[in-house]
Amino acid sequence: MEHDNSPIGFFKMLGITEKELSEYSIRLNQSSDAWFDAMTMYYEQHDALMDWVFTRRWNGSRAGGNLRRRKVLQFIQLNSREKPATHWLFIGGYEVGDTVMRGGNEVYQRKPIERFRPFEARTVVVYRKRRGAIQMVNDMADAGLRARFFDTMIVEKIAQSPVSAMPFPGYDNVRLSFKELVAAVHNDEWRGALGAVNAVYLQTDTLTGWHYVGSAYSRHGDERGLLSRWQEYAQGDHTGGNKLLKDLVTEQGVSYIEEHFQYSILDIFDPRVADRTVIEREHWWMDTLGSVRNEKADHPHGYNSKLQWRRTGEGEDAGTD
Repeated sequence: MEHDNSPIGFFKMLGITEKELSEYSIRLNQSSDAWFDAMTMYYEQHDALMDWVFTRRWNGSRAGGNLRRRKVLQFIQLNSREKPATHWLFIGGYEVGDTVMRGGNEVYQRKPIERFRPFEARTVVVYRKRRGAIQMVNDMADAGLRARFFDTMIVEKIAQSPVSAMPFPGYDNVRLSFKELVAAVHNDEWRGALGAVNAVYLQTDTLTGWHYVGSAYSRHGDERGLLSRWQEYAQGDHTGGNKLLKDLVTEQGVSYIEEHFQYSILDIFDPRVADRTVIEREHWWMDTLGSVRNEKADHPHGYNSKLQWRRTGEGEDAGTD
């Protein structure tokens, strides 16, 4: 049996003909480290991001995102580091209403188009924009532009869930909110990457700036390495058994970690490297980042305990005290 390996056209998948596409605008919303990461905002500040992608004018300026059609297909750049932007996450189709003022910005009211809901925040497409100035809003009434989109915007993948479309960015570019962490440990691409290495990792309390440094070189059941450890944080009380984090949850509630903690990777190691090597780097990072709490200090901070720092690696994971 022969298999058809030709690309899947995005609009054909949605059931939109080229003629129907003329009723839409397409808005390509780029991410920028200098402004904000749109993917993170989509999961953490969804309503604020949606207001941004439906903004007509910012603070009375002439520049804006004027939607000339009464329907729009919205996309956000999948990876802010990709130059030029090529991969886009489809975040829904909407009917466009009148504008209202919100926070000094002129923002379109909108209503989701139900037929596109199954593909929302799950579909990643490839579209290479033409050279020249960034064209954020694209009017599909333009026959030439419409034909370009219709013929060249193709489906790269449909993710397992609305939060699993995040691509693995490489170990040195991992920086996850708690909600993104939960999505990552349930995504095949991320699970493969995180399970392939031992690591020293960092948790940051974004409200206070306090750090927790941990190491992962264990295996729990079928899971191993960093995946094993981060999967523990995604479950239960999210503390991984750490005493100071448990105290935090007792005082503030488990929602504090869900709202304010961020996860990143400091060092990675081949699983065959001796555990002692990983622990030594964990201690080095604790000292460097000042994450070990000194209760006698004028302003104690950090979520690593002195007991943890003194550990010599007995047990499965140096990050459990």
